[in-house]
Amino acid sequence: MTSRSEDSPATYIRFQSLRVCEQSHKPMGVFQEAFELRDSGVLTPDEERVLEGHLSWLKMHLKSPAVLRDDGHHRAIAWFHPRAKEPIRRVRAIIELLREYGVYVEQITTQSPGIVIYEDGWQVVAKPSRKRSRNPDESVG
Repeated sequence: MTSRSEDSPATYIRFQSLRVCEQSHKPMGVFQEAFELRDSGVLTPDEERVLEGHLSWLKMHLKSPAVLRDDGHHRAIAWFHPRAKEPIRRVRAIIELLREYGVYVEQITTQSPGIVIYEDGWQVVAKPSRKRSRNPDESVG
């Protein structure tokens, strides 16, 4: 007998800002916003250390899929798998810092991220459907 969670599809999570990326024409991801804030020079030394600590951990433990840099996949969007507990915790800490500087980030969830072109234990990268801007099962949280 299988449990309900084994029968239901995974709910993927994306954190995105209210600004739109020029390449994908989709809202910018939290990492893009974090890098811009880090490079802006407005952070205090303590804030910079905290942000760098989270970004360094994520860089060491979370792959940066090469497909995101491929011109043929400029519309591709990364989503966290729900089992990515520690990366999600660290991203939420980054989001708190972004909010202190007026950068608002929302959490989007979906069971249908699009055409998956990359997957590892913590994330998927998918090309969104061209037919609609938001999947019917997508929700903002």
